[in-house]
Amino acid sequence: MYSLLRPKTRIPPHVGASNARLVTHLPLIVPPGCGFRVGNTVREWVPGKAWVFDDTIQHEAWNDSEQLRAVLIFDIWHPDLNADERRMITALNTALTAFSGGVDAYDV
Repeated sequence: MYSLLRPKTRIPPHVGASNARLVTHLPLIVPPGCGFRVGNTVREWVPGKAWVFDDTIQHEAWNDSEQLRAVLIFDIWHPDLNADERRMITALNTALTAFSGGVDAYDV
């Protein structure tokens, strides 16, 4: 997905639902004044330089600039999971999505 953060806005501190997957951010448009915090670490955005983090650790983002900030975000499997574990997690997520009427388990 693309994350577009308007000027002078923030994404408040939050945490993800599971560390079975890790989140990858690829900054595309990053004006000065944008930032991102994971745990106690504040990161600088570098356009074109992707990085991965565990979103079960509290994180937040901000755009204090006058311009739009754009980041491509996608998930990858946690590298400590084997193929069987990935299949079981996929099956569980599929069942939870069906049970919730089509809402992805990570969205609730």
